[in-house]
Amino acid sequence: MGEFSTRAPHEPLATRAKRATPVHEGKTFVVTGGAGGIGRATGELLIAEGARVALADVRRSALDATIAEIADPNVLALTLDAADPASIAAALHEAEGRFGRIDGLVNCAAIVRHVDPLATPWSDWEKIFAVNVFGAYEAARLAAKSMIARGVRGAIVNVASEAGKKGHKESLAYSASKAALISVTRMLSAALAPHDINVNCVCPGGVATDMLRDVAVAYGRLANAKPDEVFPQLVSSQLLRHIEPQEVARTISFLLSDDALIIRGQAINADGGDTPY
Repeated sequence: MGEFSTRAPHEPLATRAKRATPVHEGKTFVVTGGAGGIGRATGELLIAEGARVALADVRRSALDATIAEIADPNVLALTLDAADPASIAAALHEAEGRFGRIDGLVNCAAIVRHVDPLATPWSDWEKIFAVNVFGAYEAARLAAKSMIARGVRGAIVNVASEAGKKGHKESLAYSASKAALISVTRMLSAALAPHDINVNCVCPGGVATDMLRDVAVAYGRLANAKPDEVFPQLVSSQLLRHIEPQEVARTISFLLSDDALIIRGQAINADGGDTPY
């Protein structure tokens, strides 16, 4: 059902600057999907907040370009294929060897396919779940084992999606994978609580990333519309603009911090108010 408003729409809400503080001083984090919008923004923020960060991505050229632009001695580039358990293990082992320990993990790596819901091929289900669920779990499992072995009281943040709660029929398998990741987060939180490892996930909405631009292309193809016509409509209903990657990164940083100790196993909406639960 649509909504009737007696008020004129307000102007898009502006972003707000953030002053970085050393909240993560001395900590080491691994961020998968580190060459992407949210992954890169998260890495940059964590470094600004005093952390050492291993940015991991399967797209090596994009990752190298990202590392060169960040140009900080506290960042490490790791090649990681989230669909390959051996690649995940090698990347985490390298991060631990370089920095001595792992204090937290951010699972940003993800893929999406847009297709008619009655035409989603079996191969799409396999690829999407391999990266978005199996890979995220494997990285979390290995990071947690490393923390437990070293007595680290750390944190894991999985990047799910508002699609994991509301679902989108044109990306059925992706939506299901993000719902699964939310469930995995809840169970890992309980399983790792005795080791004082906190686990949560964030559910972003319309974030201005390359993935959202791909969504605009796919939706445009399905609706016979130009991507440039679709992309401006994929915005928060309250902010009336796209969410910026660094805004999601702030939520991730908070969930990695000791300030979020009592927030456990939650799927935090970071979609500008679009998801009601």
